[in-house]
Amino acid sequence: MKSKNTLLRIPGYAALIAFAGLSGCDKNDHGGGPQQKDANVYAIALVAGTGSAQTTYIQGLAGFDTASLGNGNATELAGNGRLITYNGAAYVSVYNSPATMTKYTFDQSGKAVKTGELVVPGAKTYSTVAFVSPTEAYASVAGGLAKLIKFNPTTMERSGEIDLAAILRPEAPVMYYLGMKARDGKLFMGVFYEGAGFVEKYNDTAYVAVIDLATARLEKLIKDHRTGSVFDAYNAFSMDKNGDIYVAGLGYTNRPSGILRIKKGATDFDPTWFLDLDAATGYKCRGLSLFDNGLAFTLALVNPADAYELNGPAHQFFRIDLAQKTSAGKLPVLPDVYGSNGAVIRSYDNDQLLFAVSGRSENSIYSYQLANGAVNKKLSLTGGRCSGFDKLP
Repeated sequence: MKSKNTLLRIPGYAALIAFAGLSGCDKNDHGGGPQQKDANVYAIALVAGTGSAQTTYIQGLAGFDTASLGNGNATELAGNGRLITYNGAAYVSVYNSPATMTKYTFDQSGKAVKTGELVVPGAKTYSTVAFVSPTEAYASVAGGLAKLIKFNPTTMERSGEIDLAAILRPEAPVMYYLGMKARDGKLFMGVFYEGAGFVEKYNDTAYVAVIDLATARLEKLIKDHRTGSVFDAYNAFSMDKNGDIYVAGLGYTNRPSGILRIKKGATDFDPTWFLDLDAATGYKCRGLSLFDNGLAFTLALVNPADAYELNGPAHQFFRIDLAQKTSAGKLPVLPDVYGSNGAVIRSYDNDQLLFAVSGRSENSIYSYQLANGAVNKKLSLTGGRCSGFDKLP
């Protein structure tokens, strides 16, 4: 099962990395094929511009069977935003202050209709959102606030908060809560510590907070030294059909990037199971997108000399067999991509996956055929890089 709950992940100096790695497009590119009918089946967000001069464009679509997609039918939002979907609506957070998450539905022409918003003063953006039901969801916020926001995703009303002060550390005054997955009345949330001057702390350990939803209390902080920090630049949390949760760690100088498991019914890391991604792929990796039958994908840093991607894209998609703990190598055809922008992979038409790609000279969507693993370019994104897309119903 794939994870699609992350809205925006820009802790500290990583913001500079993400901004430097953007593939800018003309903000006025309003082309991209004929207007679709019944364009309220999928939602997509495209981001154009660079640095602080970025604009997010959101629109509804009937599908992705077109040669190109521009911003002619899109709604324009100032800033760098990300989009996720739940229960027929899109939720968009743009990096700004105060943190604001806006809910949209789409009419049959694909035009966005604002239906609500959630504002958290004192924070600049939402890091991650976990939807539990149409009336219960949780959002973490960037900016060092030691709390988790509870809200109703239908009405967009704030309904409570969970105090996280117990896991604060004086030498790491800023925490980022990056990646979440709800299961069995518990919420599992990645924790990333940062010291003064954007200095990362405790990178040689993966930390996950376990929260009891019935009592709205922090239950414990679990940790594992087999991999490094949980930093959700690209899907740190996935769950399979058995209910087992997989957590991706970035690794560090003395730790491999890797995948940890929290088995169904458990609230601790499984000490008997670990996937060393460095060993499986030959590279440091970030994130995991998990689909049926153990099929998974990660982003491998194939140019470690430019890990911050100041000179161009430095990552490639690698295919992983989670059950066998092996890698089938990098996906063919796909170009090098900006891993600092994150990645979006979604199921499409039951027989293929779609990869949103931000490369040196293109922003595109590629298809992966589940039957034979064939990879082909599906459409060009002339309106900017994709920062989120998924089915709405």
